[in-house]
Amino acid sequence: MPGLSGVMAGVVAHLGTQPSVVVLIDGLGSLNLDDDPSLAPTLTSLPRTELQAGLPSTTAASITSLLTGAETAQHGLVGFAFRTRPGFAMNTILWDDPSFVPEAAQPVPTWFERLGAEGLPSAVMVPAAFANSGLTRAILRGADFVGIEHESDWMAQAAQVADVVKTHPLTYFYIRSLDHTGHARGWRSSAWRRQLRRIDGCVGQLLETLPTGTALTITGDHGMVDVPPTHKVLIDDEPELAKGIDMVAGEARFRYLYTGEPEAVADRWTTWWGGRADVFTREQALPLFGGTPPTPEVAKRFGDVVVAFHDDWVALTSARPREAQMIGMHGSITDQERLVPLLKGMA
Repeated sequence: MPGLSGVMAGVVAHLGTQPSVVVLIDGLGSLNLDDDPSLAPTLTSLPRTELQAGLPSTTAASITSLLTGAETAQHGLVGFAFRTRPGFAMNTILWDDPSFVPEAAQPVPTWFERLGAEGLPSAVMVPAAFANSGLTRAILRGADFVGIEHESDWMAQAAQVADVVKTHPLTYFYIRSLDHTGHARGWRSSAWRRQLRRIDGCVGQLLETLPTGTALTITGDHGMVDVPPTHKVLIDDEPELAKGIDMVAGEARFRYLYTGEPEAVADRWTTWWGGRADVFTREQALPLFGGTPPTPEVAKRFGDVVVAFHDDWVALTSARPREAQMIGMHGSITDQERLVPLLKGMA
């Protein structure tokens, strides 16, 4: 099944004949969308193919693959949180390690940089708060930054996209609210359903307001699983899980464990979790991340032990208490999390 890393090549191939808008709806999984098609009549009416997000099935890794054409093992942004130096795991969204230089940490040229080298301007429309952030420098560099000030004003955003397209052959438009709502309320909640309806309305508005002949490509970065309280396991409370671990990072559904005894930790976790998770040492896990093997520097970012959870189980850590408050989660290997739609429209 094709992946996110190949999407932009197809878009760019047609830029000479038509302007294009690429919309990334954070948290739009295929199985989530299909659960109730009536919530998104515009999205579900568009021609569609299926894609598979890489691993981990999470925003930082998936969007970097989309915008560079590289798999996780090559671009090196290996998840929501990973070890960037001894004793410290960086939050990739916040980029809270100032010693981790974005341009060096993610050296693959973005599609925006490649287009710029050919004299084709591009724009990225993302929340204004991300201007000059580490993640912006890592994956959006090369494009004109257009900050979104009012994310709840859908008509204004559609109008802004239509205006930006007039001077940019390629425009990337990022919508994060569906993912945020799913984390806080769960993807089966009425709040998530309302948010999907609003986003669908925005897509409909885009199709009406974009300049005639503009191609519209819409996809997601991952799906989502709702996790019940009874399936949230706190590592700190389980001696067999906590033993021998120096640091826990990754995602609640796709854990990176840093340890000096990976085989012993992997054995203990395999026994404890049984069929509820797949447990790998780093060497065993590296083929999961696609493409050619990573450089030694990138390989060290993955956990010494990698754990992928099945069904709706998670492993929590007291070092990241906000995860325990989430209902909707993602990052692992299930179809619910990895399958995303690729939708095509034309204004």
